[in-house]
Amino acid sequence: MTAPTALRTAARATTAGAVLVTRRRAAQDRALLVGSAVLLLGTLVLALALPRLVERAGDLGVRGAVENAGTTADVVAVPTLPTTGMSLGAGSVVQESAQFLLDSFGDRIGVPVLTVRSSAFTARLPSGSFAARVGVVATVGDGDEPQDAVRWVAGQEPRPVPDTEQAGPTQPDLVPRVEVGMPAESAERLGVTLDAGPLVLARGVKDVGGETQYVVTGLYEPVDPDSVMWREAPWLVSPVAASGTDADRGDVHGLYVPPDNAPDLQRVIPTALLQATVRAQVETAGLTLQDARAMRRDVVALAASSGVLVSDLPAVVDAFETRLVAARAQASLVVVGAAATGALCLVLAAGLLVERRRAFLAAERARGASLASVVLRALVETVPVALAVGGVAYGAVEWALGTYRGTTAVAVVVAVAAALAPPVLAARAARAAWAGRRVPADRRERARLAAQRGARRLASEALVVVLAVAALASVRTRGLVPVGAGEVDPLLAAAPVLVAAAASLVVVRVAPALVRVAGRLAARSRGIAAPLAAARAQGAATAVVPLLTVTVAVALVVLSGTLAQSVRTGQVEAADRLVGADARLDGALDRPAGRAALAALREADGVDTVATGSQLTDRRFGEGTGLSVTLLVVDSAELAAARTARGLPVDAGLAGLAQEEAAGGRVPALVSAQLLDRLAEHGVTGPPDVSYLREKVVLDVRGTTAMPADAGAPPLDARAAVPVGAADDGVVVLDRRTLVAAGMELPATDRAWVAGPGAAEAVAALGLAAPTWSGVTVTTRDGWWRAWSAEPLTGALLGLQALGIAVLVALLVLALVLVVVATARERGRTLSTLRTLGLDAGAARAATLGELAPLVLGGFLGGTAIGLVVPWLVTDSLGLESLTGGPAARTVPAPWSVAVAGGALLVALVVAVAVEQAVRRRDRLGEVLRVGER
Repeated sequence: MTAPTALRTAARATTAGAVLVTRRRAAQDRALLVGSAVLLLGTLVLALALPRLVERAGDLGVRGAVENAGTTADVVAVPTLPTTGMSLGAGSVVQESAQFLLDSFGDRIGVPVLTVRSSAFTARLPSGSFAARVGVVATVGDGDEPQDAVRWVAGQEPRPVPDTEQAGPTQPDLVPRVEVGMPAESAERLGVTLDAGPLVLARGVKDVGGETQYVVTGLYEPVDPDSVMWREAPWLVSPVAASGTDADRGDVHGLYVPPDNAPDLQRVIPTALLQATVRAQVETAGLTLQDARAMRRDVVALAASSGVLVSDLPAVVDAFETRLVAARAQASLVVVGAAATGALCLVLAAGLLVERRRAFLAAERARGASLASVVLRALVETVPVALAVGGVAYGAVEWALGTYRGTTAVAVVVAVAAALAPPVLAARAARAAWAGRRVPADRRERARLAAQRGARRLASEALVVVLAVAALASVRTRGLVPVGAGEVDPLLAAAPVLVAAAASLVVVRVAPALVRVAGRLAARSRGIAAPLAAARAQGAATAVVPLLTVTVAVALVVLSGTLAQSVRTGQVEAADRLVGADARLDGALDRPAGRAALAALREADGVDTVATGSQLTDRRFGEGTGLSVTLLVVDSAELAAARTARGLPVDAGLAGLAQEEAAGGRVPALVSAQLLDRLAEHGVTGPPDVSYLREKVVLDVRGTTAMPADAGAPPLDARAAVPVGAADDGVVVLDRRTLVAAGMELPATDRAWVAGPGAAEAVAALGLAAPTWSGVTVTTRDGWWRAWSAEPLTGALLGLQALGIAVLVALLVLALVLVVVATARERGRTLSTLRTLGLDAGAARAATLGELAPLVLGGFLGGTAIGLVVPWLVTDSLGLESLTGGPAARTVPAPWSVAVAGGALLVALVVAVAVEQAVRRRDRLGEVLRVGER
């Protein structure tokens, strides 16, 4: 026979009847094949959709981050006004700045808003004086006309002052003046009416700019008080609380100058005293993460090249990117874990299919069929199914989430496993049925061959253990690593699966010895149930794939629960740390309204403690040391009580600092430990001193403090999770009462902590206006936590983990059912034979439970240990601090996830026994007695 003829003969022998045989076998096992296809479809949909859902959450999250950042995320151009002839019309510097924003960002920003404003000054009325600020507000480019921004309710709209009535070289006796409008709310508070005509307000001669006149010709109401037009000048809407050096003037009232009157404004206020900005809000509708990244790059480049652009948008986007990296890392664990468990269940289903066909495969092999023909027929059956199911899964995910990127690598691996598992297992079964291999007659030779096989197996198992250890070590060493959009971190995701594989191999090595011990104990019991269960367990203790499936599923259930619990607990701890009490107030608390609010809080029901304080930064510390510190001047006893109520760490000497007295001109203080070390390095041995307001204070160090500088009211955007770098070298804590007793002036109170079960209700009852107008920001611990935990990215991640737990529980039940069904035939022969000797149904159930005991106990114990230990080992690679906002990453075990895994295994056992009984219910004892086998 020539070589071509032999080749054709071999090819014909391999491929002949492949389609026909495959079709007939598929018809016989169509229920199992359909079930496997459905399982494959679900696994592929999860593997393809979950990474895209994370990217979808990223888009929603970046929109929320930009919105929560408020005005700080706006893009602002700061033009330089001309010294004379200020104009807001075409060709002016403000128009050029607005056009610069529009040309740079296009439709990614809203309509630019021009604001020209003055500092606060004293305006005189016939009945008294008040603090006032002048402002020009107008939209630039497309949008409403400037006059549409307000509605005139009294008087008339201000007009430009004719040159003949304006002060100038030819009319030196006239006072520079400008016609303005006043908000109706300010007029009501000040008692201003225009019944007698326009009202002339004089500017104090002591204010910078000299004596000028502001003629109030009309009263107005903003058409939309919440419009972005008023972001830079809220006092043009309603009075706002004064701050800084203007705090003693009371509320600041606005005087609105229409854009056409801008030249008159420049005559009454020198250009050097005017501030101009062109602000544009970022359009968040439809904003994607890619858009935010592109805009961030543009802002950074333009701010560096132009020198006139200002925005905190890059910081907001960078902080969100850090959180997204952490979310992707944790999502990788769920995606790969669920996919791996699904793939293992597909392998178990393939094993069940091969077990059902074992007799046919043995017959084919006995008639001379090659292993290649067996593999080919299996591939003809599995490859089309895998391709079809993969196409359906990809099409469905693309249709639903086509706008988001996602990896296909995990899905491809699952599909390949589903396509190759039946051929590989079929070839293995056919080879075992008719290997044609001769067995040596020499017993020592057989022992040598068995030792070689054992050595090869041990080497392969050791390789898996080494890979698992190497994966954990690599993940711990490298930390959190960014991955691309829609991608998964393969090393981090593979670590739990590899550790589960290693643990399964260890259990397989240890289980037989434990089962033998249990068998010896069972042999002493009465009846056949216990010995039978132990005997069945002995044979099932070395099954690797079922044990690996259960271990991976349990490990991922516990791991997902641990991560979810860590995030939730971390968010609660972050709320405690950032707020510092049940509620806090920040801002102008030294004004009458602020002092009244603090007094009301001290008398409110449910409020136990109110601690006030101030923070002074960049204070010189130690003579000639070059060190700077942050001074915390607080009610130390009350602050210690407030922190204790929330379970926060309290310095040992904080509560007692208020009882200390200043002796010898030295003020008791707590100082950061690192500051004392730095003083020793500089050779300072005496009492240190610190610059305080207008004087130098010598400190009497009574202890150390671990308190960081207070960051103020925590933001709600992603920057809340970014650690605030220390601007100074350390912190010094002083007590307010001690300073007063020493005759020292106190700094203005700018923060307060409120503790007690009714603190949130008490601050709500104050009825403070929004911070823009009241000057006080109110933050409750529970309110901030609810808003922070409802952030889209965190919510999506926790939802993904909950979905992963549900899917893994279902796969856990399915895995045990597949194991029971796959071994039902061989177990059925044994049980049917024993039934002829009087075996009852209880003993049959004991046999099933005994066979599953090593699998269930080994998988549960190994999986639980992995789910609890692996997150702790790879904490730095999970980015927990970025998701929680806490100071440091910390994993929190979740007992409920262990209970869920245990409950799932109990349910799986019940279902498996029920399936076993359903399968055995059709057995007829007469056939067993006559035939002996089925």
